Amino acid sequence: MSMWRHYLAALGFLTRLGPAVRDPDMAACVPCFPLVGATLGLVLAVPLALGFFGGHPLAGAFAYAVGNLALTRGLHLDGFADVADAWGSFTRGERFFAIMKDSRIGAFGGMAIAVALVGQTALGAELLGAGKVWLLAAAPVAGRGLAVALMGCCRDLGRPGLGSLCLPGATNRVTVCCIAFGLAALWAAGGLWAAAWGAALCGVVLWRLTALAREQGGINGDFLGAAIVAGELCALAGGLL
Repeated sequence: MSMWRHYLAALGFLTRLGPAVRDPDMAACVPCFPLVGATLGLVLAVPLALGFFGGHPLAGAFAYAVGNLALTRGLHLDGFADVADAWGSFTRGERFFAIMKDSRIGAFGGMAIAVALVGQTALGAELLGAGKVWLLAAAPVAGRGLAVALMGCCRDLGRPGLGSLCLPGATNRVTVCCIAFGLAALWAAGGLWAAAWGAALCGVVLWRLTALAREQGGINGDFLGAAIVAGELCALAGGLL
């Protein structure tokens, strides 16, 4: 029952699909992140697998991207844009994080949002056209697995906020299990090469985000959102290589 409560809390925090939980134990929710990704992925992909937008892969992929955005409240995409803005500023330390917290979007944040939405639509359309609909379900699993991997690499770099509350939950065991879950989802959905390419691309993102966090001396929830969005894109791209 405890695991079920943590799953529901993570589902409500990361998506609109679960109940809102007051003051959840964020560290205890971390092992459930890939399960939340699987739930979200199935909600988004099953209608497409049942024939919605059949014969119109671009429209289906657009619906997938918009549905992903709506069901996550744009939470992760906001982090992706914030990290891009701060990275593009070429500042360091507190100034870097001040730019990240600024509610105004800059040029790099705008470009990041365009890349994410166009990327999900274009890659998703190619996968639907190739009959690989279940990779669209696996991508959210891979994205959240990558976020847990980033937490595991940066447990000592927490800054005040929800992100720091998650970090203690990314123990070595949890991190390995979440990565394995993401790889298994990609393998089941697209085969060995999809899993291998998805893992390779996610590894590059993990390396760069970890290096950026260490260079700036901290990690917050925006980094985790960026990892989720980037991980989803890597998983979709990996299925086409």
